Amino acid sequence: MKKGLLIFLLANSMLCFSQKKEMAEAMKNKNYQKAISLGYKLLSENPDDFEINLGMSMVYNGYSDHKNALFYSEKLEKLAQQDWEYCWAFIQLMRTHYEVGNNIVSRGYYTKAKNNKGTKNADLELNYLGRLLGFDTMYDSWRTIETANIIFHFEGSINQDKINEIVKSRQNSFIKINDFFNSKLPKKIDFFVWNSEDSYNSFLNKKLGFANPIYCIAHNRLNQSSGHEIAHNISFWSGNYKKNQTKFVNEGIAVCFDLNSDDKFKIAKEVYKIHPIDIKKTWQENLEIDEDILYPISGAFVQYLIKYDKEKFLTLNDNQTYENAKKIYGDKIDSLINDFTATLKE
Repeated sequence: MKKGLLIFLLANSMLCFSQKKEMAEAMKNKNYQKAISLGYKLLSENPDDFEINLGMSMVYNGYSDHKNALFYSEKLEKLAQQDWEYCWAFIQLMRTHYEVGNNIVSRGYYTKAKNNKGTKNADLELNYLGRLLGFDTMYDSWRTIETANIIFHFEGSINQDKINEIVKSRQNSFIKINDFFNSKLPKKIDFFVWNSEDSYNSFLNKKLGFANPIYCIAHNRLNQSSGHEIAHNISFWSGNYKKNQTKFVNEGIAVCFDLNSDDKFKIAKEVYKIHPIDIKKTWQENLEIDEDILYPISGAFVQYLIKYDKEKFLTLNDNQTYENAKKIYGDKIDSLINDFTATLKE
């Protein structure tokens, strides 16, 4: 979504320019409520302004508000007159339909977008989404297997025994994890498996594995844990999907539910002895900590919170900030942090 923000700089009047720029900044900072409020104000004066409607479509797609995203995306197609406008309209329609599981329709809009000359930013966005969602021609040789909750996409060179193992274990992982979260996902998880044990993927220009829960999607290394990326997708759609996530809690969830048969507290204790961190500060300030340190400690802490009170933790999952934890747990959250830290020091 960030790649499309520069089109707002084409505004005609200084006032409209300022408001569009403010809306773009709100979108960039994921302050969706502010962006929506500004969008409605702008549309009350210019209801058929293509750029404003594009902004609204982007916001609602980013907000996972599928009904409004579809409304504005379809409106874009009606308003479009030039190739670059059709390209952006088709990109938004592609996103909206993919988010609710209409993959065939979504792929059709991908093709339409490719056939219209877009802006530089539109082309970058389309290229990124084509690779993320599996529409790029590179995936033509991949194998697809569908289960009750997951659509698997396997790189063609992965052998059948490995495919069978992954399909069985990941489908079972989905059931086990969702038994805890009881989430209602808008579509099956598109689960891409690369025939690689390397963390960096040059085609995606990103480290594997990762999840993008808005699209219910995951890209995985061959040797990943069965639950980590599935947990990211499931936990996102538990409770209020308009999440306020922190890295400490969000990654802690994925580690806690990776379904590895390890002693998470023991591993966290070993890591903490070498790399002690201030848990409260790390959480409250959303500090960037090396994954080898953050993941085991946050995973054990999430496990600790769940054992203390499952329902309180599920409430925390919607808004994962320390400040919200204070509202949910009261002063007890500080005692829990201190007690957990003390046990790590033993």
